[in-house]
Amino acid sequence: MRKKVFTLLLLTVFMLAQFSTASAVAVAGDASITAIPDFSSGTGVDLDWAATGMAAGTKNILVWARVYAAVPVAYDPADCQLIATIIGTSDASGTFAFDFTTTANLNALGTGDQVEFTLSVDDQTCATADVPAIDSVMAVNYVDSDDPYGFRGSPPDVDVTTPAVIEDNRVACNTFELWGVAGDDDVIPDAYSGVGPWNPSVTGTFAVPAPIGADDEVFSWVFSFPSTASGAWSMSIDPEDAIGNTDGFADYYRDGTLLTTVDAAELADCETFSDISGHEDEVYVRYLASLGLISGFADGTFGPDNTLTRAEASALFEKANGYDDTMLPATAPAGCEFTDVAASDWFAGWVWQACDDGFMNGVGGGLFDPNNLLTRGQVVTIIHNIWLNGGGTAGSYLDFAGPSTTLQDEWNNWGDTLRHAAWTDVSIGAFYAYPVIYAYEVGVADGTSATTFSPDQAATRGEFAKMLYRALSRTDNH
Repeated sequence: MRKKVFTLLLLTVFMLAQFSTASAVAVAGDASITAIPDFSSGTGVDLDWAATGMAAGTKNILVWARVYAAVPVAYDPADCQLIATIIGTSDASGTFAFDFTTTANLNALGTGDQVEFTLSVDDQTCATADVPAIDSVMAVNYVDSDDPYGFRGSPPDVDVTTPAVIEDNRVACNTFELWGVAGDDDVIPDAYSGVGPWNPSVTGTFAVPAPIGADDEVFSWVFSFPSTASGAWSMSIDPEDAIGNTDGFADYYRDGTLLTTVDAAELADCETFSDISGHEDEVYVRYLASLGLISGFADGTFGPDNTLTRAEASALFEKANGYDDTMLPATAPAGCEFTDVAASDWFAGWVWQACDDGFMNGVGGGLFDPNNLLTRGQVVTIIHNIWLNGGGTAGSYLDFAGPSTTLQDEWNNWGDTLRHAAWTDVSIGAFYAYPVIYAYEVGVADGTSATTFSPDQAATRGEFAKMLYRALSRTDNH
């Protein structure tokens, strides 16, 4: 009798186990997430789905979501949503807008949160359906709910002494670059969706060409005033990240409401050289030449791909600092006595002034090395030195009391949050390490590849012109 009861109990346990196993999959069918963006806003995300192998009858495709945790928690029916109801055996697919705001545990997501998703096929709706296994994850999605941020750059102004209103600045000649740098990761590098459209707009009496960009978070808009340009005009950007976040406020390069009209000087052609047409750095070279900050050679060329020496660089930076050859020291200031710089050298006064201002140092052993080539790492280091010394002479393009510039307001101001690069050729502790990081981050300098900056490579005259133009550009945060 006991044996018979025992056998009956075993049979009962077996049948219950079979029933339990059968109820774990209510109906036949396989559902999958076929596509989902890497990032979404904090309000929802569109996911593509497909269902195959459907059994007969009525079935529900359900999507389950939860916030990622190092130790996974069970899916909650309160965070489940019904994708579709399918009648019959036909396969199905589509796009579903999962709404975070209507869930119990996902309605307060913030930038950097990661959401895990899985699908199930059931004859029940979310409240009574079988909850997926805790290790079931078909897709993940990061949340980016922050607006992009950064700054915009207008050309170096012809009136370097007016710090008042950036929108009211005037350009030196008819061809120039308006540019900007934006980031989207704030201080959370893994919550980055990327800069998307910049939403540029222009109003005025003339049409301008489409902008170039965005490329690596840098926006560039180069154009020329046509000879017929007149009246007030304005140009603005409103950068947007890759999933649509924007602050919704246009940031003006120049605002026509301030009665900023095109004048005759702005319609004049920029200075030019016989070998600069079509060069990638043409706009920077011609514009700075129009300001008198750089010059070409006696034969009418500029040599944009030529290198330049350390002595030549001292003259170029000091011209931006408001000096001409009548204002230079006749003898070496204290601490700037170099054995390879004689008073009879054409560059002596420029070298001594750059040294006395703290912009350029010697190379050791009492030498300045004036005839050696200036490297890319040295260019950004000199710019960094100008920043460290608080700018330049009053009324010059390097005067930090004048208009806000990239060098004055943006250099080292963003905490390494705008543009990032993992340079393989910039070692920690190198004299140019931080200057390279700052220059790249704020758009003053680009790398020579995705992983190299080439700090020891000789800088070209064209590269120098671009770095100087960008460093001196008037800026405003947005």
